Amino acid sequence: MEQLKRFLPKFQGKKVLVFGDLMLDEHIWSRVSRISPEAPVPIADVQKITHVPGGCGNVAVNIAALGGSPILVGLIGKDSSGEKLMAALEKFNVPTQWLVVDANRPTILKSRIIAASQQIVRVDREDRSYVSPPLAGKLVRRLQEAINKADAVIISDYAKGAITEELCQKLIKMAQKKGLPVAVDPKGVDFTKYRGTTFITPNLKEAAIAARMAIFEEQSLNKAGKILLAQTKSKYVLITRGKDGMTLFDKKASTYIPAIPREVFDITGAGDAVIAALSLSLAAGAAAKDAAIIANHAGSVVVGKIGTAPCSLSELEVAMEGHEPVAKKIKLRSELSVIAKNLKTEGAKLVFTNGCFDILHLGHARYLREAKKLGDVLIVGVNSDSSVTALKGADRPYVSELERAEILASLECVDYVVIFSELRPDNLIKAIKPDIHVKGGDYKIDELPEKKLVESLGGKVVVIPPIKGRSTTNIVAKILGKK
Repeated sequence: MEQLKRFLPKFQGKKVLVFGDLMLDEHIWSRVSRISPEAPVPIADVQKITHVPGGCGNVAVNIAALGGSPILVGLIGKDSSGEKLMAALEKFNVPTQWLVVDANRPTILKSRIIAASQQIVRVDREDRSYVSPPLAGKLVRRLQEAINKADAVIISDYAKGAITEELCQKLIKMAQKKGLPVAVDPKGVDFTKYRGTTFITPNLKEAAIAARMAIFEEQSLNKAGKILLAQTKSKYVLITRGKDGMTLFDKKASTYIPAIPREVFDITGAGDAVIAALSLSLAAGAAAKDAAIIANHAGSVVVGKIGTAPCSLSELEVAMEGHEPVAKKIKLRSELSVIAKNLKTEGAKLVFTNGCFDILHLGHARYLREAKKLGDVLIVGVNSDSSVTALKGADRPYVSELERAEILASLECVDYVVIFSELRPDNLIKAIKPDIHVKGGDYKIDELPEKKLVESLGGKVVVIPPIKGRSTTNIVAKILGKK
């Protein structure tokens, strides 16, 4: 794996042209506590609404997150969803200058209603008809301009009308003339419109549909791979198989790439991360098999997240270092909410504590070991860099939030770590509902601001006294010669 990691720094600045169906993913985060009196359906009490790029937009976001430079070509409508999508792309450092705006075609919008970190319904608003000839002409002109700047090309087909056979073939031929690798994330029953590409990356279901056969074991899988190679005249077919990993086909052989063990929360966007990492690897000079292995790790990162979220370069590096037990301990708040609920259902006693943990020392280590003794699972909330600065001053933290989280996760007594940006842990406590909330210091329990909240959720607060003279402040003072 060390040999493959040498390609990751080469991702920096690699320009990848991404063309496909562009859409806005809307996540409506809600709480469900009752059933409607009008019909036997849950009532979703909306807590917040977030917007992120979807479709080929999420591919571009993954390119940017992995250190590359996306050149995104796609369609948006002249509407509020288009404006929100432009803002979301810019937030993720994806340039919008190559987009084509069409007043006659609405921006594709997928609204997901989420309760208890689970999707309960998705509402789609879209026009799936193929683009008109004048609109196709505008897209061709954009692609002709963009191809001159690219190191690799991705075609991301979501069957929403942008990827016609004519446009697909024109772009593939443009890339062939310049010797650029082309990777396609396909859709539909006929993959011949992608003929001549370098890589095609269907999932198992898509491969079965296009090969017009059932895939249920290795023999049928190998047959389907050969059919798709012949159908597309592609150099490589990479069939992604979920928990069963991937299989890479070329004219000579097939290569099995096993799945990376990972707690799966949501498969949304995993294919986008795979094709982004695959294309950057090819642009960085990796061979097909090596690129597929790197892409497999990127996909494993994304399935451990909830909703549409990219794989960052640092997350890919951690996954490829083989530090999975440590990396798997660091969770998002939404993920921890689900984990905590499941653990409590199984009868586990949850212990929660929080702090800055800036420069981990003996006092921290002993405190955390004692905290773990109070229950079965220890969850540690660590303050983000911005909240540490607000609490401790402009010169803090000394150690970044991601480093602090990984150091804490490496301790045997710590089961999960979550980074939070608020000054107080109230929202985390509400999400986790711990049986025991531990505080370290010379506190009187009745004076603790979290006491009422913890007890209202059925838990109790425990104070563990500090070790005298052991603190980050004292360590820094000693280093600076002030003590």
